[in-house]
Amino acid sequence: MPRAEEQSSITETNRRNLAGVLLLGLALLLYALTLDNGLQSSELIGGDLITHQYAQVQARPSNAPGYPLYTMGGWLWFHGIRTIMQAVGVSAPNPLPMLSSYSTLWALLALALLYAILCHVTRSSHRPAGHWPLAWLLGAFYAVTYFFWYYATTTEQYTSAIAQTLAIVYVYFLWREKVRLEIGDWEIRRLGDGNEALRQSPISNLQSLQSSNRSIPQAPHLLIFLAFLCGLSLAHMLTVAFIVPPLLIAILWERPQVLRNGRLVLACSVAALLPLLSYIYVYTRGAAHPEWWGAGDWANAGEWFWAFVSTAQGRDELARGWQAGCAFFDGGFPQLIWGELSVPLLIVGLIGIARLGRQPAFVLYGALLLYLVFDWMYRCGNWYQVILPAYPLILIGVGAAADWWEARYRPRSRWLGYAPLALLVVAIVWRFDASWPRVNSHNRPEDTGLARAAILLDQPLPPRAGLFAQVEEALALDYLVNIWGIRPDLRVVSSDAAAQMLAADGTVLTTFDAAPVLLEELPARLRTPRQAFSADWLALGNAARAPSAQPQEHIDRGLTAGVTLAGYALQPAPAAAGQAVDVTLFWQLADNWPAGLGISLRPTRDGAFLPDAATGAVIQLDAAAPAHGLIQPAPGTMSLVDFYRLPMPADANGVMLIVYRATADGFENLLELPLRYDP
Repeated sequence: MPRAEEQSSITETNRRNLAGVLLLGLALLLYALTLDNGLQSSELIGGDLITHQYAQVQARPSNAPGYPLYTMGGWLWFHGIRTIMQAVGVSAPNPLPMLSSYSTLWALLALALLYAILCHVTRSSHRPAGHWPLAWLLGAFYAVTYFFWYYATTTEQYTSAIAQTLAIVYVYFLWREKVRLEIGDWEIRRLGDGNEALRQSPISNLQSLQSSNRSIPQAPHLLIFLAFLCGLSLAHMLTVAFIVPPLLIAILWERPQVLRNGRLVLACSVAALLPLLSYIYVYTRGAAHPEWWGAGDWANAGEWFWAFVSTAQGRDELARGWQAGCAFFDGGFPQLIWGELSVPLLIVGLIGIARLGRQPAFVLYGALLLYLVFDWMYRCGNWYQVILPAYPLILIGVGAAADWWEARYRPRSRWLGYAPLALLVVAIVWRFDASWPRVNSHNRPEDTGLARAAILLDQPLPPRAGLFAQVEEALALDYLVNIWGIRPDLRVVSSDAAAQMLAADGTVLTTFDAAPVLLEELPARLRTPRQAFSADWLALGNAARAPSAQPQEHIDRGLTAGVTLAGYALQPAPAAAGQAVDVTLFWQLADNWPAGLGISLRPTRDGAFLPDAATGAVIQLDAAAPAHGLIQPAPGTMSLVDFYRLPMPADANGVMLIVYRATADGFENLLELPLRYDP
């Protein structure tokens, strides 16, 4: 190559590489701005998203068959970031962005591979670095498609499956190139070094070499690496392996001599099976933590392990896919693709794949066909999510078709030749505008799944206490304790575990909403002693003590027979509760709280009650009995601590306590007491 051409090639290669870095940098910025940082209550109940978060933080197996390699990588990623942040003194109380960024890492790798593949397949004599502007636009378009963008910013494994599929395709292209170049060199050596024409066209005599012996170079290292990449699906997403059958056929179609090389076949087999060793991690972690096994009856860890990795539950879900009434084209895999890529790009992509050559086209067409058949078979599920690699495979075809179009028509008309690039710019704008409103996972208004649990933990709870709550709150509490690391000494318990803790003189806190269920399920001997611990918690156990046991103001006002208000205390509510005040009332009771006697707390402004801005009704917090009626005094005088959390509007400067009694004509106020409040 002349020096001027060589220098031009180097310059173009540098431009290609800089453009690729720019593509990844812009994608990183976009994904960082839309990174998931909150949870909805429904997301805590179950599903891949929350399962992967627990797996990556605790190094526990994910949902069956465990995704061992992905999970171990996520554990290293999460704890590596946390360790670095702690080392530099940066506090990161919310782990969600760190967990979500693991998906971003795989998304950026997938984009880099797609860009490299597109540059590779569009190379020519006048573009030795490939048509990188076209590759850049196609990569940018794919980066803003809805599903890829969404899964790049949330904690699910799909971007890793896309990256793995594209890595297989890219290494396959590299292997083909390496083999053909080596065949050319081999043939030149066989015929003599003077055959320069053959050197300039190393694949011209390829067909005549198909029946040659196995001494012809076969790029074994790339082939072994390709086998390893294919085998990764055994320890990751099994559906990635759909590309393996057409890939294997294409390799043997092109190089049948591979089968006669026993050592190479053995090496490839070992490389493909090597990822299975990662299941040792699944077994050892599961054996060490039987509490992770879930529902089932297993005699030992071995029985659980084989049931887990065989994905019995997953196979049952798949079997339900054979339902004749389920739509295939209406909302299924094909409609999703043309809805995201557009019908013209889908058609162009499918046609353009044919321009990649017979064997590569066979690989891509074969994979797409298997995706289609799989989706048709299981169209009742959400299995379209595991065939997301179809999108970039089609865009590879778009790249080949657009490159052919430009090479054919640009000499006739620059406008006509560059039309595909202009249309791709329009497609990027269209796809970005369509995806943005739905895909932004950052600061979503509906991400309130942890709000209540944050309030419940933002209190001086006793050490090593058990926490009992209703299902959604219990899941959120467990998440904040184990994933966020807020009060890791606490643990969320079932009613059986609560009974065991109380029998061992431990402390159990139950939310007032869940308390009736717990008290009903506990043995009678463990239901007392109990007392109100805060506005949110009822405490059970001998060691339970409320954090505020003395009134700030002493009243000693008798209200009716057997009921005396001894005093009260006001303090700011937990910060997570927003603008509110916690009111503690101290009662002396001689017997049960009288029926018909009620308690009301109301914010005031200069003594006047404040209306709710939405309804116009007076803002008030009413109770029919102290501690929600869950504490019954023994005969004789009993001290009872009673907690309330009163929302306080910005213009409130006082709190009014009213104790009233129902009468035949309505209500009679027995007490109207302004509480000393310092806003």
